[in-house]
Amino acid sequence: MDTVLPALHKNIAGATPSQGAPVLDQATVLVAVNRLQLRQFFPCGLPTCVGAEALVVCVTDELAPGEWEATLQKVCPKVVVSGWSTPPIPHRFTAVGKGSIVYVCHLTGSLRSVITGESITAGLLVSNWGGLAAPMVAEHALLLALAALRNLPVWPAFLQRSFVHDDKELLATRTLHRRRVALHGFGAVARALLRLLRPFEVEVTAFSEGVADQFMREHAVTPVPTLDQLYCGAEIVLCCEALNPVTLRSVGYRTLSQLAPGAVFVNVGRGAVVDEAALARVAAERSLRVALDVTVDEPPPPESPLWNISGLILSPHIAGPTIDSYHVCGDLALANVHAFLHGQMPLNRVDRETYERST
Repeated sequence: MDTVLPALHKNIAGATPSQGAPVLDQATVLVAVNRLQLRQFFPCGLPTCVGAEALVVCVTDELAPGEWEATLQKVCPKVVVSGWSTPPIPHRFTAVGKGSIVYVCHLTGSLRSVITGESITAGLLVSNWGGLAAPMVAEHALLLALAALRNLPVWPAFLQRSFVHDDKELLATRTLHRRRVALHGFGAVARALLRLLRPFEVEVTAFSEGVADQFMREHAVTPVPTLDQLYCGAEIVLCCEALNPVTLRSVGYRTLSQLAPGAVFVNVGRGAVVDEAALARVAAERSLRVALDVTVDEPPPPESPLWNISGLILSPHIAGPTIDSYHVCGDLALANVHAFLHGQMPLNRVDRETYERST
């Protein structure tokens, strides 16, 4: 797709441009992320242009206070490539007929920290990584579920003692094969999980706010009408629900206390969907096996009730995407920008409904 340089082309914030890069005050495409994410998403560097349109870079961790808006005003970009580190884009820069920005190409998932829903409603074109991360998040959810079922936290202590084969009963290992699995959430991650679960011949029930029962049935899943019914008697719950005002702390004591004794609870969605104090309480009362990739605070502070959960499996929000796949997200973003500038619709467009369902 165009010539690729080994480093940055131009830091609008004032850093020295890379050798051979043009020094521009204005450009059609502005890539605005921090230095780490530039390296992660674009390990081979960025093109100086996309087609005939100039591309410049704003290294966001080198911006002085107040310099972001001045940068947008100076560059007047038509397209902004954003990511986790991009500062919020004020609505006036995307207002139809007033602002210069007509397309925000987001490298990652949720755009809530970058743009407002008002901007999308007003006509701003937006895209993100779509379902690129879903298979990897699903893979991690399966890992956590299997680790909990096989009781991984007790292995080190067991191996430090002298034991015979019959002692392994103390490990209380369980299988996933032909078990009943409850899916809380039915977005791209849940659907990717279904593909991974098929070889285990599991029976799957599901509940997700706003998802039609028929859609679940089309995926050979049995829908249940309420969240409480999903959790009632469940032995394995895989939570991958999005966070929004409806789902915030929706998994509380009443819901969790309906789980079967010794049930496995995995969360790869968002930490704030779960009342963590209630989870710790029910985990003690019902001997739950808890495995989390997400928590309200990351990492949980020392006073968090989560640390009281016996045998807690906690991963540091690494479900997806994996580091070795970040460049795929960068490639997708550049392909989307190229498509847009050539009059085509980018992949993974984000509408207002999708925006509101994201975390």
